[in-house]
Order: sequence, then structure tokens, then C-alpha cells
Amino acid sequence: MRCYTFLAAAAPLVLALPAPAPAPPLPLPQGVETDPIMGLVSGLINGVLNIGSLSSAVPDIISDLGNVLDSAGVVTEAIANGTILGTDVPAVVQKLFQAVQPTATPTSPQQAITQAAGAFGITSANQSPPPEQDILSNALTLVLDGFTSSDLQAVIQGITANSAANVNPPVPFFKTFYNTVSGNAPFDIAESALRAAIYIPPGFTWGVKQPVLMSPGTGATGVGTFSSNIGKLLSGTSFADPVYLNVPQNLLNDAQANAEHVAYALQYLYAMTSKKPAIVTWSQGSLNAQWAFKYWPSIPKIVTDHIAISPDYHGTVLAYILCPGFTTANAIACVPSVIQQEYNSNFITKLRSNGGDSAYVPTTTVYSLTDEIVQPQEGTAASGFLNDARNVGVSNTFLQGACLAEPAGLLYTHEGVLYNPVAYALVVDALQHPGPGSFSRVSGQCGAIVAPGLSLSDVIETEALIPLAVLNIFAYSPKVDSEPVLKAYATH
Repeated sequence: MRCYTFLAAAAPLVLALPAPAPAPPLPLPQGVETDPIMGLVSGLINGVLNIGSLSSAVPDIISDLGNVLDSAGVVTEAIANGTILGTDVPAVVQKLFQAVQPTATPTSPQQAITQAAGAFGITSANQSPPPEQDILSNALTLVLDGFTSSDLQAVIQGITANSAANVNPPVPFFKTFYNTVSGNAPFDIAESALRAAIYIPPGFTWGVKQPVLMSPGTGATGVGTFSSNIGKLLSGTSFADPVYLNVPQNLLNDAQANAEHVAYALQYLYAMTSKKPAIVTWSQGSLNAQWAFKYWPSIPKIVTDHIAISPDYHGTVLAYILCPGFTTANAIACVPSVIQQEYNSNFITKLRSNGGDSAYVPTTTVYSLTDEIVQPQEGTAASGFLNDARNVGVSNTFLQGACLAEPAGLLYTHEGVLYNPVAYALVVDALQHPGPGSFSRVSGQCGAIVAPGLSLSDVIETEALIPLAVLNIFAYSPKVDSEPVLKAYATH
């Protein structure tokens, strides 16, 4: 065992809505330059473009990095200063995504990992990302570099990806749990809607293998998040049966509502299979699970494991980069769950109170210093670090410390941890052993860069989660300027 692993009892730290289609183009206002990029820049700065002329000012094809950065930068500035009306933002941003055409595609996983990190100014595994980011420029740069997926392309074209209207069998009457379990928080969302958000793959064994709920992060769905990484790999095992949460609005609504989906799905899987489920989460999904464990206290008794990838149990000091203009009090520029993930938001503070910063079930966390979305992510001060006051068993794996100077401890982004070989090995280890995953049992994976069984296309599709999330965030309506009020049940 390496010197970086502490005993689990001490909460060990392993150091180491689719966008609307653009309106028909209107004539450019008199005096606006006809060069598409300069016209966009000039018009936005001078505040003379309406939605029609904005769309027509964006060229049909952008294949030059300089033009991508110019266009994205000025759109972001216009959102911040109110030049673009909030109702017009989705169409303008969608047009930008439609215009950007990849000029190349990574030819190896290592190149893909380096390029994806580089889009956010990350060049060293020893430093966290620069705090000043233009998330729209970052996302479009990834698209220009060939990071795309079928889900991203569908949303760019205005098509809803991954339905939240699945047809699943209802819970038998004698197993019902919806608003019937004493001590649990009430569900506000209709049971039919909660059940419909669960995507159960055709090959699901209904209890022959352990059901594993795959819960996504902000701006994404379960299928979109995990189908090119952990979900793909688990589906081929003899011990795990992945099931996916496709929460309406891509987890951009109130995180408390998102947590209802987690609370319902875990109980549903147990009721329908008679086998205790595990849950694998990414990003906000980890917060939603922790909230569900805290306020539906019957659930920890039926869950064997929680494996949290890139979690933000303390929120993130970088939340504002997802909300251009929000820091200037622009009410059109943010979505509920992003505000709730600000460091020390009301939601985060309530979650962490009265032991909420400790695990409720055996928990395995994995996080990276070079996470471009969640910070801080280093050592015991990491947002991804979870305590173990209940002695249920926790392991916290900080990749750059655990795999110091080794391939699996280098440049892994927020989404990149999903294909990290140590992260996946810990998922498997947690599911196959009592208690949390143990780094000492999987340390041999530090020499790899991608989990065995994943391809270059899987890496590319996983990295495309950020452009997808950004597009969904910009398309979300209505924007808000304050976080949702805490639920009446959240009294402790």
C-alpha cells in the first residue's frame, strides 16, 4: 500500500430544453459591416443587432480558431452587458455551434486528453486551471478540435436527445413507497414522471445482476454521460446492470427536484428487483445522491455503494464561468442548479450541515486537480472530499497524488475522470468488495491513461460532454438571478 492512503475509518484521502431554431434572418441594419465576424463584433459592441440580424451576422461556417474566439468572446460579453436579450441567447449560441466546423480530430487518446485540457488553459498536472475562463470559447474550441458526439449534434440541430419519457412497469401495490415511508421527505414530482425518467436498457436482468443507477451531472443525461465510459464497461460485466437517469431539463432545474429523481430511482430499482442497488454519479449527480440520502433516510439502508466521479460536495468557486453575466447581476444569465452549486450556496450549506459532509453509505470519491469546472479539488480541502463520521467506509482518491507523475495522474478534466483507468478500477473494486473502493487494490492502473476497453472515440465523446452541457445551459429558460428556496422539509 502506498504512503498516500489513510485508513477508511478516517475518511481516507489518496493523495496523489433543446435550443429553439433561429428566427429567419432579417436584413442587417444600415451601417453594420458585412464581413460576418467583424459585423457580429461591431454590431454587438454597438448594441444595434436584433435577433434576426444577429443570426445572419454569424457565418454559416467557422473553421478558424481566431474567428471562433472572437465570435464567442463578443457573444459572451453581449450576454453580460445585456446587448443580447435573454430570449435571444439560445438562438445566437445555437447558430455559433452550428457554424463551427471541426478542422481535425485527435488521432490518439493521449492527444485527445492533452487537447481537451488545453482548451481550458490546462498544461500542467501540478496546477489547477486558470480561474478566468470564457466557457463558450472553451466549448467551441473543443468542437473545432473535433470533440463531438451524437447527443451534441442532435442538440445543435434542435433535436431532443435521450428521452425522459420512458415506459417502465409500475411498482406493485404491495411494494409501493411513493410518499408512504415514514420519515422520508415528500415527493413533489408526480410518480409517473419520476418513473419515466429512468432508462432501463433492453438487456436489463431485473435482479440477476446488481442494478447500478448511473446519475449524470449538470447539463447532461445519464445515457449521454456514461454510455461512452463507465456505463459501456459495466454493461459487459457479469456483476453490474447499469440503469440511467435522464432527468428532464438535463439537471438544470432545482437540484432538490433533481434529487427526487435519484431518491425515487434507487427505491424503484430495489422494489422491482429485490436486490440492493449501487449508484455511480458524476458531478452534480453526487450532490443529488447525498441530498437524497440525507432527506430520505430509508434509502441508505438499501444502497450498497456510492461511487462519485468528480463530485462537488462543497460546490465550486468556478460556478460563475457557466453563467456569463451572472456576476454582474444580469438576471437572464444563470440556471437554478448552477447557482445552487456555488461554493457555500444555501443549498450546499444546508446539505453539509448536521453531518451532511459525511457519507451515508460506503462511498468512493475520485477527483482531479485539473478539473476545469469544480475547484478546489486538491487534498482534504477538495470539494470532492467526503468525511466518514458514520463509519460506513469512505475512500477519497485524489488522482494527481495517488498516481504521482504517472500517466493516470496527469491531465484529467472534470469529464476526463469518467474514462480514467484508476477511476473505473475503483468502481469495479467498490462493487465487488464490501465497503468503498480501495486504491491499494487498483494502484497498478496508474500506468494506463484510459480504462481498458475504451477507445479513442469513447474519449472524444466523453470530452464532448462539456460543449453539450454549455449548449444546454445557454439554451435553458427562464434564467434566474437567485437560487431556489430550500424545501420545507430541509430543516437539518
